[in-house]
Amino acid sequence: MELATKPDLAEVLARFEAWWNREPLDRPLVTIQVTPACPPQLPEKRHGSVRERWLDAEYVLDCVEARIRSGIYLGDTFPTYMPFLGPEICAALFGAELKFLDEETSYSVPVVRGVRDILAMEPDFSNVYWEKIRQLTDLSIERGRNLWITGVTDLHTNGDLLAALRDPQALCIDCADDLEGVRLACEHVTTSFVSIFDDLYGRIAAAGQPCTTWTPALAKDPWYTISCDFMGMISPPMFREAILPSIRREMDHMKYSLFHLDGPGALKHLDSLLELDSLDGIQWVYGAGAGPALRWLDVYRRIQDAGKCLQIVGYYGLEEFRAVAPYLDPRGLWFWPIGSFLRPEAQAFIRWTALA
Repeated sequence: MELATKPDLAEVLARFEAWWNREPLDRPLVTIQVTPACPPQLPEKRHGSVRERWLDAEYVLDCVEARIRSGIYLGDTFPTYMPFLGPEICAALFGAELKFLDEETSYSVPVVRGVRDILAMEPDFSNVYWEKIRQLTDLSIERGRNLWITGVTDLHTNGDLLAALRDPQALCIDCADDLEGVRLACEHVTTSFVSIFDDLYGRIAAAGQPCTTWTPALAKDPWYTISCDFMGMISPPMFREAILPSIRREMDHMKYSLFHLDGPGALKHLDSLLELDSLDGIQWVYGAGAGPALRWLDVYRRIQDAGKCLQIVGYYGLEEFRAVAPYLDPRGLWFWPIGSFLRPEAQAFIRWTALA
């Protein structure tokens, strides 16, 4: 696959393949957003509601194309668009209604009164929201040809899907009162994971594109950023018994898997995750006010010592990466500074990673 917007895409794909396998590279991977010389000229269109704006596929793709054409893609950054209706799209598959608050936020309304009610539910792929995700995916593949890579939408499955259908607080009580019911419900929804993932990935693969999602990694074969934000609310024994088996099954479907570990509250489950042979890497997000990265050096080392790839997400500028890099193995290491940077400082940082 070739992109006019990223002529060295083949190099980037090869670098990611080496990263997945923790093979030596000339530098760690770097994904960095560069401030464009001219801001994109987004189309103007009036919508009757926030919901209408979210569901206007042509308008959404017009905005995507404008942003991508004005983008600057340095290092291992590549142009991509992930069709998106919010993180609880899978709950909509199982009958939940989506509510759109503003241009960036949506949520689902819980639909079950007891966790075991989920055992009788099956995904409806003709659901209006899933059909919209399909439309956005197909339209992105068509309009992004030679310009960008289309990603698999953000799938919050396993425990997060149960929490969306049941309500997070209620699911916490279920874990205390009926952990076996939670395990069975998690196992039940996970039987649909392959169909859910493959429905979208199959479209992307058929177009000859590599696989990506909201985490901007690449692979020639299927991979995914698997997550469970709900796990921060329960104990390690509960997580091991009720949710971890489903996470393992999701990973087993992939060539590669990256786990999104969200916040200090999730760290109590790190050892359980690192024991998974099918897990290739960890994306550790320390969260608001909990940085900089150097504060979590012991966590990064635990991940690397377990033989896993490591993606460091940072919110404190480029200096936090310069501070932590000397203490880490460059094999399987990936830096993702959040924010937008001027082109000269981004180029200087990429050069620095090759020398550090």
